[in-house]
Amino acid sequence: MYLKLLILAITGTLLLLTPSLLHAQTDSTAVDPQKAREEAELRVESEMVQMNSIVEAMAMNLGQLHYLRTLCFTLTDQKWRTFASQMMDVEAPGDGPRRQNLVKAFNKGFYLEQERHKECSQSVTLDVAALAENGRNLAGMLGDPYRTRSEVKTEE
Repeated sequence: MYLKLLILAITGTLLLLTPSLLHAQTDSTAVDPQKAREEAELRVESEMVQMNSIVEAMAMNLGQLHYLRTLCFTLTDQKWRTFASQMMDVEAPGDGPRRQNLVKAFNKGFYLEQERHKECSQSVTLDVAALAENGRNLAGMLGDPYRTRSEVKTEE
């Protein structure tokens, strides 16, 4: 039950996230927004395919969103880190190897975006939109009632 509530909270927050970054500074170069959006979505998908499990992919996604949110709002904003921590408490309680892998995935996402973006800009908004869509998809997969325990064990 707690996992379902957490997934609903993450999904709802992701729905609200994209419009809140519209205040981002615009890049000086003109870019076709549709093409840029598609490129961002393809990049996010290719990064997620490299992950070992759905849960690791979600941890990485949350790490990416965490960096972008702190970049555009404030360094003290811990919204996505808090969601990641709550997800890890459900998916990998304790401090075992599975949780350590989730922390590594979160950090990998954070540092990927840190290398990619140095200031809040329109390209950040596009990346946030792609990450939000990806997060919604991952949350749906995590909350799938047909995700059996044997599938979860193969993800570990």
